Amino acid sequence: MRCFAASILWCIFAFAQAPDVKPDDKCSIEGTVLNSATGEPVKKARVTLAPAGEHMDAYAATTDASGHFLIDEVDAGRFSLIVSRSGYTQPVSSHGGPKSSSVLTLEKGQKMKEIVIKLAPEGVISGRILDADGDPLPDVNIECMSIEYTRGKRQLVTSHRTNANELGEFRLPRLAAGKYIIRATYYDEIPLQERPGRAAGAGQAAKERYVTTYYPSTMNPTNASPIEVSPSAQIGGITITLMRTRTFSIKGHVNSGSEQRSRHSRVVLWQLQPRVPMGAEVDPQGRFKFDGVAPGSYVLFGGDEHTGARMPLEVRDENIEGIELSFQSDGEILVRAIIEGEGDLKHAPREFSLTSRTSGESGTCQPQDDSPCKFTDHGWDGPHDVLPVGLPVDYYVKSARLGEQDVLDTGFEFTAGVTGVLTFVLNPNSGQVEGSVTNAKEEPVVGVKVTLIPDAGHQSPTRYKTTDTDQTGHFIIKGVAPGEYKLYAWEEIEEGAYEDPDFMKPHESDGQAVSIKERAHENVQLKLIPAESAAGEKPAH
Repeated sequence: MRCFAASILWCIFAFAQAPDVKPDDKCSIEGTVLNSATGEPVKKARVTLAPAGEHMDAYAATTDASGHFLIDEVDAGRFSLIVSRSGYTQPVSSHGGPKSSSVLTLEKGQKMKEIVIKLAPEGVISGRILDADGDPLPDVNIECMSIEYTRGKRQLVTSHRTNANELGEFRLPRLAAGKYIIRATYYDEIPLQERPGRAAGAGQAAKERYVTTYYPSTMNPTNASPIEVSPSAQIGGITITLMRTRTFSIKGHVNSGSEQRSRHSRVVLWQLQPRVPMGAEVDPQGRFKFDGVAPGSYVLFGGDEHTGARMPLEVRDENIEGIELSFQSDGEILVRAIIEGEGDLKHAPREFSLTSRTSGESGTCQPQDDSPCKFTDHGWDGPHDVLPVGLPVDYYVKSARLGEQDVLDTGFEFTAGVTGVLTFVLNPNSGQVEGSVTNAKEEPVVGVKVTLIPDAGHQSPTRYKTTDTDQTGHFIIKGVAPGEYKLYAWEEIEEGAYEDPDFMKPHESDGQAVSIKERAHENVQLKLIPAESAAGEKPAH
């Protein structure tokens, strides 16, 4: 039988003891934090018991010189056990991503001892940047990126960044074990050279510049070579020779409605892959120009404090001229929440998040004194989601109405000129589902991920739920909206992969169907999906 499969390594025999019940019903946990690479004790590590979705106080302790900790006088309940120490990260799963914190259920009077927690020492990647002649290139922006799921799409997400020094050297410290993509971007202002060639109508020469380059030497992120970092690894000798290519110019005019607004306008060109911005000055006549634009897909943004415009652009093999950016009033969405049934407005969320399904760009707003809060159009086309943050554990989102339309599942287009009030209806009568997970030997499995996936017609981000099994293989998921779902238990799964329909399609038969009604309390027994069944690398979008 395996010992603890998430970020904490448990000695199972410690949990087989009967609870030591005292009259005051208080609980305690006690154990040791170790270095996963050397086995040595880790002192000054912070061990925290955070209530898992309940309105309870958190408990914490710091390890001594022998790595020992004790947290006592704890009320019974369900907790996340989180351990942190500068210079260390949580252990990682086989796919390279960080493992989630442990879930721990404490019964009244229960005493847990001999818990072993292993922290992984951080790793380092270092190297240098060279120009096309093999000489060191200073002041290059270096990004260390991991491949993660964001709203069901695999994307490159920057976790660390730095700049190359005057010798072209860079160092990326404090890396958790895992796989990383390294890319280098040189924000030069002067073209390398001018080359005769086809340029847009005006017959101008094309210019050559350094472009964003992925290790070892490619402009295409799908051809980049991942660098695998193990705990405490010191990986050096990473050399990136920046690539260069023909670049072009973009010229246009801002039509903001007045000369004064034009003088205060800003214009930004965002490359979509990699996501790199360029800025341009707007002259008093509203004219702007971008030089050194590499071929690729872009979005051109313009705006001032109150108005804005955007335009998709494809740069191929010629300059682009004659662009007219006509400003419109910014879109503005007011967000509020109402509680139905026996709920109380004091349980309304104090923050809402807005996220673009296209770009992943996000923002938040905080209502004050029960007044609506406001989102202003931030410029990305495509559907957007607004979600309540910090919803009480027994509440669910019943609907999200923008005018007459329920946009909870579909999202909504948030563009210039769009205005309205987005009203969330929250209900305190959510359902819950609990159960246990066993492996092929009918043994309970500790610390594995359980996911609740809604049916195809109701895939609002609010309906996806996840948790880990506790030290007995038990799980519980609260705050479930009424509807049809499937439950899955994964030995290993990349965080967020369960929101990807392509990833989930081969696993349809691995799930356990469950129907949830208001105030329902369902009990389900799950079989573990082995790690090898959920494995498989896919490129980032």
